Amino acid sequence: MSNLSFQKFKREITERKYGGPPKGVEYNKLSPTLKGAVNDVYSMINKSSDPIISKIEGIIKTAAKKHNVKVSAIEDYFDDELIK
Repeated sequence: MSNLSFQKFKREITERKYGGPPKGVEYNKLSPTLKGAVNDVYSMINKSSDPIISKIEGIIKTAAKKHNVKVSAIEDYFDDELIK
């Protein structure tokens, strides 16, 4: 995973809260299980109080565990979404 892209994602999270994942090409490529995990990440972000930046890694780990997916798969999605 490109740490630079993930850092960009974390910076954008602190700037604004997301309503949900963009339903673009990268999102549509995800498996239903991974889509659920990504949706949960956005949901937990919106429910979290500031500062989000310190919580994002824990949120991703929680969503990954809940949906039985790898943390790296969620991080890779965010990398792909930000790069393209």
